[in-house]
Amino acid sequence: MLQNFDHSNGEISRDRREKDRQITIFRLAKVESGSAEGWGFIKNISSSGVMIEIHPSFQLGETTKVALTDDLELIGNVRWRKGALAGMQFSDDIDVTELLANLSVRNKQQPPRLPRVRTNRAIILRIGSTVMKAEICDISPGGIRINSHYRFEVGNRLTLLVPELGDIVGTVRWQKGPEIGIKFQDRISVPQITDWLASYHVKSQDAPQ
Repeated sequence: MLQNFDHSNGEISRDRREKDRQITIFRLAKVESGSAEGWGFIKNISSSGVMIEIHPSFQLGETTKVALTDDLELIGNVRWRKGALAGMQFSDDIDVTELLANLSVRNKQQPPRLPRVRTNRAIILRIGSTVMKAEICDISPGGIRINSHYRFEVGNRLTLLVPELGDIVGTVRWQKGPEIGIKFQDRISVPQITDWLASYHVKSQDAPQ
């Protein structure tokens, strides 16, 4: 009986160590909490939770989603917050080894595309001498989806005048009805666009209803 107890205890301890083992990774992910969306850097991950660095002013509700790709997200509850760091416990345990292997395969098959964050901000477009109004649907450091009634041609180069981000040059990649996908000529730095998003959400929440 003592032998069985020792064996069982050893197995339990080993399983617990494996479950709680944190793997250090540095990966950009989209964070969604309540009505706010933004980006964060995953610092480490285990089968039961994740530590993520986000903008200090980003408002985190109790339940939060962390999207690693457009079709892969982790859902959990925020357990602690200290400045820019936050700890989230998953709703259900995950297989970290399988997750990372899956991400590695995807990265080899197709270059990873950063998740886009939804926002609705009015902007100005300029193509040649023509100036028009548009609205942002979603944005990432590498591109943007906008809503405009102007008809573009694929390959058109234009300039987007985005408040607080400045003039951004891009190329039209596709258009479906009023929605246009644009790739930036130069990627926006993650800290710059993260600050912009965080500032925007703070202003939106402070605005009178």
